[in-house]
Amino acid sequence: MTHPRHTQSMADCSRLFRDPNEIILREELIFTPHVAPLNNWVLDLRKRLGPEAIVPWFDPWDGGIGAKILWLLEAPGPKATKERGGSGFVSCNNNDGTAENTWETRNEAGVKRDLVVHWNVIPYYLGNDQQILPPDPTDIEAVGPLIAELLDLLPNLQVVILGGNAAKRVWRRHGPKTTGLHVIESRHTSPRSLNTRPAYRDKIVEAWTQALQHVNQSDRDQ
Repeated sequence: MTHPRHTQSMADCSRLFRDPNEIILREELIFTPHVAPLNNWVLDLRKRLGPEAIVPWFDPWDGGIGAKILWLLEAPGPKATKERGGSGFVSCNNNDGTAENTWETRNEAGVKRDLVVHWNVIPYYLGNDQQILPPDPTDIEAVGPLIAELLDLLPNLQVVILGGNAAKRVWRRHGPKTTGLHVIESRHTSPRSLNTRPAYRDKIVEAWTQALQHVNQSDRDQ
């Protein structure tokens, strides 16, 4: 898939969105064809969930509807939300430690980003002006049907990586029971997780590596 990076002013790297101009350039691509169905879904979610729900965009530099790997974390952080001074995208280019760790572990495993779509099991920001809040049972129940909606928009998907306990809980409760998807349970890429448990980083790289191996084998078998 050819991605619309003609407006790119810098090479792809972690924390790219520390430059606000890069965010502006990315915004120009929100409704490019490969990601338009996903971001139209975001528009629909914003209407359905109400004005208080902050739902960021899918990143046009990722695989969009052509993605074969879905990377799922818990919920968007403040650096993914315009309303909290962030980019407005669920992106491995966000200017925070979780996005940086995601970018670096994926890159270390040799996974090209156009194979991947990044998202969260809870698609809206949980928290207030002071802090992120953990999901409660109401949040988890509310987003259950959204998992199926997301999967319907990803016809080429082969692998789902669940990053962290919240993603695992939501998927176990609401993920499809019969599917050809290969599901990999991994660790969260937050600095709090990796800074206190350095061995987790290797586990995350291993998850990315397994996902790529599965995709490559599936492509060979077709």
